Amino acid sequence: MFRQQKIIHESIPALRNLLTRYQWQTEPANWLTTAEDKSKKFVVTVPLVGAFSSGKSSIINAIIGQPIFSTAIDPETAVPAEIMHGDTECLTGCFSDGRRIPLNREVVRENQLAMLQHGGWVEAVLPVPALAGLSHLRLVDMPGWDSGIEAHGMAIDNYAIRSLAYGVVVSADEGSLRSSIHRALDELKVRNMPVLAIISKADKKPPNEVDAVVAQVEQEITTAMGHPPYKLIKVSARKHDVSELVAALTELESQAEPLFTQNVVSPFAQQLQSLHHHLDTLLNSDDLDSEKIKAECEKLASDMQVFETRLNDETIQLDARVQPVLGHIMQQLESRLKSQLDTLVDQATNGGDLQGSIGSTARLVVSEGMRDEFNPEIERYLGRVAEGLPSHFNPEVSGNFKLSEDKKTSQNSPMVATPLAALALPVIIKFIPGLNIIGPVILGVVALMEKLFKNKSQQKIESARQEESARRKVLTDIIPSAVSQVKTALQPQLHQYIAQAKQKIADEVRAQQASHQAALNELQRQLEKGQAAFALACAQYKTDQAFLQTLIKQLELA
Repeated sequence: MFRQQKIIHESIPALRNLLTRYQWQTEPANWLTTAEDKSKKFVVTVPLVGAFSSGKSSIINAIIGQPIFSTAIDPETAVPAEIMHGDTECLTGCFSDGRRIPLNREVVRENQLAMLQHGGWVEAVLPVPALAGLSHLRLVDMPGWDSGIEAHGMAIDNYAIRSLAYGVVVSADEGSLRSSIHRALDELKVRNMPVLAIISKADKKPPNEVDAVVAQVEQEITTAMGHPPYKLIKVSARKHDVSELVAALTELESQAEPLFTQNVVSPFAQQLQSLHHHLDTLLNSDDLDSEKIKAECEKLASDMQVFETRLNDETIQLDARVQPVLGHIMQQLESRLKSQLDTLVDQATNGGDLQGSIGSTARLVVSEGMRDEFNPEIERYLGRVAEGLPSHFNPEVSGNFKLSEDKKTSQNSPMVATPLAALALPVIIKFIPGLNIIGPVILGVVALMEKLFKNKSQQKIESARQEESARRKVLTDIIPSAVSQVKTALQPQLHQYIAQAKQKIADEVRAQQASHQAALNELQRQLEKGQAAFALACAQYKTDQAFLQTLIKQLELA
C-alpha cells in the first residue's frame, strides 16, 4: 500500500465523524466512500494483445508457474482473463451486468467459459511469487486481436481508460506485426497509450534471427506510434524465461504511485480544501454581521441565476456545434474508406474480414474525430462556463471533464500522463467515447454484401466476374451506408455527453451553493447565541480545520 493510500484509509473514520457535524454538501455526495474504496482497491491494468497463437496465454502460465489458462483457444470461445496477486487463490467468472460466479481450475484450463462470452471475463487472484511485488498491477490476457471487431472493441473500450500500458505480443515465428496489430497500434496512438513490445517464443530461432525480429518490431511500432515502444523485451514461455517481462512489469509498478496521486489523492485533497473553506465561513473570517450575511445570501442567489443563464446559453451554443463536428468526422470516415476501396473489394469478393476492416476504420476515425474535433469544443465550453462561476465557487470543472492528454508530455516519459487520468474523476465524458456502437453498425453494413453472393465459395469462384459489381456495391452502397449508420449512432451520443456535462457542472455548483448557504445560515444562528456561544463553536471549528490542514499537508509530503 502506498503511503498516501494508508493516510487516506486511516483518515476515513475521523472524516466521517467530521462530516456528520456540519451541513456541508458536495458533488458527488459519496466522495468519501469512493475515496475509501479506491484507496483500498487501486489497480491499473496491463492488457496483453496480439494475434491468436502469439503466445499470450503461455506467457501468463509461465509467470504463474502452472498451466492454469488454456493455450488452445479459438476466436469464437476466447474471453479476457484478469490476473493479479493475492494471498489466496480465487477464480471468478464476471458478467458485464455485475454478476459473479465461482470457477475452478478445470473449467478455466479447459476453457469451459461459454457463459462469459460477449462481455464477460475471468478474474484470477493467485498467490504467485512473481506477481507479489506488483500489487497495483493487473495483467489481462485478451482474446486474439484478429478474432473480430467485438473482441477488438472490448480490448480498447473496456481497458484503455484504466490501463497503465498495453503489452503487444509478437511471436518470433511471425517476425513482424500483423495488419490487425497495426490497427491496434492506431487506436493506442490516439489514446497516447504506452506500448510494451513482447517478443514471444524467442527460443525457437537463433539469437541473431531473434535480434532481427526485435529490430523489425521496434521499427514498425516506432513508425506506427511516432515514438519507440516503452520497452522491448524477449521471452520464452517454454523455457519459463519471463524474467525480462517481470522486470518490465516491476518498472511499470513503480509508475502506479504517481497515477494514484493524480487520480485518487488530488480529488480527495480538493474535497478537503472545500470543507476547509466551509469552516472558514463558519469561523466568520470575513467578519460578517447580520446585515452583511443577508446581503451575501442575496448576492449568492443573484449570482446563481446569472450562472444558470450562462450555463444554458453556453450549452445551447455547444449543442449547435455537434452537426459541424459530426459532419467533418463523417467526411473523414468516407474519405478513409474510399482510400481502402481496393482492399474492401478484395475482401468482399474473397470472403475476407470486411467487417473487421470497416469496423476498425470507423473506430479509428471516430476516435480521432473525438480527440481533434469534439474535445476542443468541450474544453472551450468548460472554459467559458468557468468564467461565469459565482465567487467562492470552485468545482473542478476542467478536471472532471478532462478529455485529452497534455500534448506537452515528453515522449521520453510516456508514463507521466495516460488515459488512466480519467479514473479518479467523475467520468461523464470519457477521453474517447465507448465505441461499442460500431460493432452493430458494421454488422448491418456487412449484411448488405451477402446479397451479392450466395456463399463464400461462390465468391471465390465468381470473383473475377463479380469484382466490378462488388466495387460498385462497396462504393455506392456499403461505404455510404457505413457512414450513415455511424453518424446515426454517434450523433445522440454527442448530445448525451453534452447534456451530462451540463448536468454535472450544475450539480456541483448547486451543491456548493447549498453548502455555502447552509454555512451562512449556521453562522447567523451562532452569532445570535452571543459571543460566548460563538467562541465555543469556533473552538471546534478551529480544531477541525487544524485536522484538515494536517491531513492535506501529510498528503502533500507523502
